[in-house]
Amino acid sequence: MLGATAISIGTGNFIEPETSIKAIKEVEDYLVRHNIENINEIIGKVQMN
Repeated sequence: MLGATAISIGTGNFIEPETSIKAIKEVEDYLVRHNIENINEIIGKVQMN
């Protein structure tokens, strides 16, 4: 989760200048929907098998 890097976001901004704003909004919405108070609770939690 939250694996996007500054490079990924920066590259996205070339195509869609609002990429950073959209990413922040989507993360905030996710946290609210899942009742997560601190973003650090989900960083690095996804495991690919």
